[in-house]
Amino acid sequence: MIAGYGIAIPIGPIAIVIIELGIRQGFSVAFCAGAGAASADLVYASIASLAGTFLVSLLRPYSPIIHTISALVLIALGLSLLVAGRRVRGGEAREFRVSTRLGAYGLVFGLTLLNPLTVAYFTTLILGLRSNISGSPENVALFVSGAFLASLSWQSVVASVGGFGHERLSPKLRLVTFAIGNSIIVLIGILLLLGFTI
Repeated sequence: MIAGYGIAIPIGPIAIVIIELGIRQGFSVAFCAGAGAASADLVYASIASLAGTFLVSLLRPYSPIIHTISALVLIALGLSLLVAGRRVRGGEAREFRVSTRLGAYGLVFGLTLLNPLTVAYFTTLILGLRSNISGSPENVALFVSGAFLASLSWQSVVASVGGFGHERLSPKLRLVTFAIGNSIIVLIGILLLLGFTI
């Protein structure tokens, strides 16, 4: 569970997306988005615990490409949401919305899978704990389920923050937070592209 909190708690682009979804569409949509992030953490924790050494050797030659693609996806996402977030219809701004809870889940699941920090974190962690985790299937199951539950519980807290804002912020303030949040996503993507660690 400590491992799950370690990857989930640092505030990054995924948390910003979840908070924004909560502010715009309420807790239930943000919770589904958070579940997408936790599911991606589950996937990586499972892969890393079952094939950590192989995964490192497999991904090492492609890590610069994965890093660049992840950064470009973040930049593209932030810019597209900024453009879509204020479409003028009849003289009034209309907020960008994810059409379904499943759509929110899929969006954040995909973004988290593309996050190079998630790959590096779980792979490095598993290599460090290899002797303690690889001893039995029960150890692997406990590690993976603990990481997933910790990530899901933290993403639920993040979704609650967004849902709290949804209930109390005016539409104009929601648009302001939307613009700020997506600008931060673009900035994080640019910093990653330039080689900074976020």
